[in-house]
Amino acid sequence: MKIVPEKFEFGIEKEYALVYKERDFISYLLASQQIIDKIMSMSDIPEHLVKKVGYLFSKGWEIHPEYTNALIEVASPPYTLDSFDEVIDGFQTFEEVVCKLLADLKQINTNLNGEILITDKFSCSTDTFINLKKEKITDIKQIILTDEVVTFVGSENLIPNSFKKIKDLNLLYAGFISTHVTLHPKYCSGWDIKHEAEYFWILLNLLFISEYDISDSTFYYKGKDEIRCATTPRSELISWADKTNTFYEKNIRQIMKGDPQEKIDAYNSFLNEQYKGNRTYLAKIKHIEGWPLFEIRRFHSGISTNSIKEFLLSASKIVINS
Repeated sequence: MKIVPEKFEFGIEKEYALVYKERDFISYLLASQQIIDKIMSMSDIPEHLVKKVGYLFSKGWEIHPEYTNALIEVASPPYTLDSFDEVIDGFQTFEEVVCKLLADLKQINTNLNGEILITDKFSCSTDTFINLKKEKITDIKQIILTDEVVTFVGSENLIPNSFKKIKDLNLLYAGFISTHVTLHPKYCSGWDIKHEAEYFWILLNLLFISEYDISDSTFYYKGKDEIRCATTPRSELISWADKTNTFYEKNIRQIMKGDPQEKIDAYNSFLNEQYKGNRTYLAKIKHIEGWPLFEIRRFHSGISTNSIKEFLLSASKIVINS
């Protein structure tokens, strides 16, 4: 990734779930690795889509399974705001490709009589997973694609009462999807830790005073049909999974009222928690080529592109004086 300091740039990572629905039965479908393999080999993809996908790959786009074999992540390279329509087109292209491959998968696996969907509207909406044989899978090691079983999430004595009905919280987390937006401002050559901290807290304040924060929507719409699942709301899972919840407890506005040194101290505390491996669904700070990048991780996966653009437009207008 090449940083262009004089430009406001952003990239978007969007996660999708593969969902199987048959009458009242709803489950995640363990097929993302198979779908990604076909995309990477460009097999069984219509010619016009092969060209579009090839172009996106050449621009730096990525697609891969995300943590489990039921989730897919699509990530864009850096863009400027005047190219936002190209970002939308990129996501729509990959969605079209995955839909085509899922249709082929359903045709081959005739036992899958219901609908197979790629959707961004599900997030921890069910703790049920099935394979292509329509067998229910409960072994987490058959679901996740890494060695990283969810040991980082919270602690047992902090589990909310609403989680008690879930037999295995790892299964709930394995269906968790979000949208992440990484951005960098127009940097000034004189930026130091004071400017980084000021920008970071202004950015988070912008997030919390807007309507772009997390949503508890655990359903998706298809025409007039609405599917709802009575499981733990997404916001509760975030709060439980986030070890840095002290940053929620201390109001962002309170930090904003502090003097420059207090903002720096709070910024350094956030960085220290991050370096210790304490994950946060609020934000993540990165440093590439010596420049700070800010990843906002708290968006619901189904947030509209218009809302993302509106947030980015507001973020691009933040001015930090040297």
